[in-house]
Amino acid sequence: MRLAADAPTPDWDSFEFAFECADLESRSYYDTVTGEVCVTGPFEDDPGERERIDADPQRYLEIDRLPSHEQYQWMARFATEEVGDVLLRERLLRALEGRGPFRRFKDALLSAPQERERWFAYHARALRRAIEQWFAARDLPVRAAPPWARRD
Repeated sequence: MRLAADAPTPDWDSFEFAFECADLESRSYYDTVTGEVCVTGPFEDDPGERERIDADPQRYLEIDRLPSHEQYQWMARFATEEVGDVLLRERLLRALEGRGPFRRFKDALLSAPQERERWFAYHARALRRAIEQWFAARDLPVRAAPPWARRD
């Protein structure tokens, strides 16, 4: 991630939300001038948002949702590389088979609260890496590093 004094500071929290938004009717856009994340769709806060984005399309970059196959890979990696308990690991890997793996994976973690917390931390780190990669792939400068980078 490239830092530049004249670049905007992204709204990192909104960016995290946009990356994981499951609402297929909504679209999120990064405002390269202000760093804001603009949302269009049936529940947008500002009904003029779509018109502003359409009027200046070079200014706004669409934030694609994180592909489900990538999130699936995170779960598989977590189970195989991070979970030491053999029985829990097998339960998690079985949960990933067939339909509805996301719900079954989370349900399997309910019986292991410490591993569940570790999963959420692992997921947050993976999500934040993906966000940093999004900026790097587009060579977008930011004024300040994300708050998680300062904590790590």
